[in-house]
Amino acid sequence: MKRVIYACDVGSTLQQGREAPAFAWARLLPNEGSKSVQGSSDIQQLVKRLELDIEEGHSIALGFEAPLFIPVPEDWKGLSKGREGDGNRPWSASSGAYVTTLGIHQSAWILKRLHKSSSGKCDFTLDWQRWWPPSGNRPVLFCWEGFVSGEADSEHLRDAATAVAFFSDNEQDLQTANAVRAENTISLIGVAALWSGWTNDLDQLHKATLVLKPNSVFNGEIQVIS
Repeated sequence: MKRVIYACDVGSTLQQGREAPAFAWARLLPNEGSKSVQGSSDIQQLVKRLELDIEEGHSIALGFEAPLFIPVPEDWKGLSKGREGDGNRPWSASSGAYVTTLGIHQSAWILKRLHKSSSGKCDFTLDWQRWWPPSGNRPVLFCWEGFVSGEADSEHLRDAATAVAFFSDNEQDLQTANAVRAENTISLIGVAALWSGWTNDLDQLHKATLVLKPNSVFNGEIQVIS
């Protein structure tokens, strides 16, 4: 299966003074390993590269470092609590709530533009079992969640690289690597997929996504794409 792994470190796309935007993305070819990592802080460049990879028949694993699903508990006492596996970085805390909202905003924008150019060339999925082992005859656009924190946390571009490298290392056993779970979920990436036109399946609103939590920083080289 021709495939490419992407991850986005969700953050502001605005350039603050001389500093680069807080948003960054990385790309990795699994067959070439960590030596193939590329990235940028340009969200428009991200969409262009995704479109090119889809045009060439690649399946895409597109990760966002932001909560992509949240629990809606039956009991009110469970409200405002984190997901199982969130640890000390729950989605409902101040920074978590901020990046959750920004993640919906940015993933919807990206998916909308990809839908305009590429919707007839691949299928959208949140099911990691369609990624490995690959199933079906058409490429897939598979969305997943990266959770880069603690000892794995670094600057924005390296966080994105850390996420793609960890995915690549674990892609043949994603079920075991999945680090966060919740019951009775509302899928925020499912909302973005419905809104952008990638699916009309309302069941997507209830699906949890794959969540990968690297335990160390990616220390390899990153080719910066201008």
